[in-house]
Amino acid sequence: MKLTKAKLIKLVKSDLEKLGFIEFKDSTGSWQGLFCKKIRNELYLTLGLTIHRYYECAFTADYYLSKTTLIGAVWGDIPKGIYERPSFILTDKEREVIQLQNMSKDIWFDSSDEKSVSDFLRMIKITEQRFINQPELIKEIEQSEDVKILSENTKTVKNLANNGNVIGVFKFLPSKEVDGIPMNWFKASEKVLHDTSGVLSLYTVKSLAADAYRQYLLDNGLI
Repeated sequence: MKLTKAKLIKLVKSDLEKLGFIEFKDSTGSWQGLFCKKIRNELYLTLGLTIHRYYECAFTADYYLSKTTLIGAVWGDIPKGIYERPSFILTDKEREVIQLQNMSKDIWFDSSDEKSVSDFLRMIKITEQRFINQPELIKEIEQSEDVKILSENTKTVKNLANNGNVIGVFKFLPSKEVDGIPMNWFKASEKVLHDTSGVLSLYTVKSLAADAYRQYLLDNGLI
C-alpha cells in the first residue's frame, strides 16, 4: 500500500518523541514529516522525512543542525556539513547490520516492513549524538554570517510578534493561518524581510514565520 505523509508520521512519531523530537506541521516545505528539538543555546536539530518518488513504501530522513529550523538552507558561507543524511553517519559495520548485503550509504527504509522501520529508528538513536557533537562544525555555524542573518531575522520576528499586533501594509500574507501559526507572525515576517531588504514573496514570508514560530515554541517549552 502506498505510503502517505500521515502514515509515515504515525509509524515513527511516538518513538521520535521519546528521543525528544517534536513534530511540526509543515505545509510550506518539501518534507513529508518535520521534527525538531532544541539542542542548547540557539542550536536546533531538525529531522526531515522524505518519501521516495518512485518506490511507494520507501522513506528516509535528513538531519539539519543550525540556529534555524529551515532545513536545507546551505547557501553562502553556511557550512554544508550541517545538512546530512543519518545513514551517511553510520559506520560500515552498523550499515551492514541494517542493510545486510547492500552497502550503499544512502539507505531507504521500507514502511511495510516492521524490522526496517525499527532499523530506521535505531539509526536515529545511534547517529543523533554523533552528529550534534561536532565541535568544529558548531564553530563553523557560529562563524557563519549567513547563519547569523537567519538567526537575527527570526529573533526580530519573535520580538515583533510577541509585542502586540504588527501594523503596516502587507502584500504577501497567506489568506488564512497556516499550520496553526497566528497571522501576526506572518505580518512580522513580512515586515522583517522588507526592513532588511530580503527576498519578499508569499513563500519567504511563510518560511520565516514558520521558522520563528517553531523556535518560539521550542524555546518556551510550549509544545
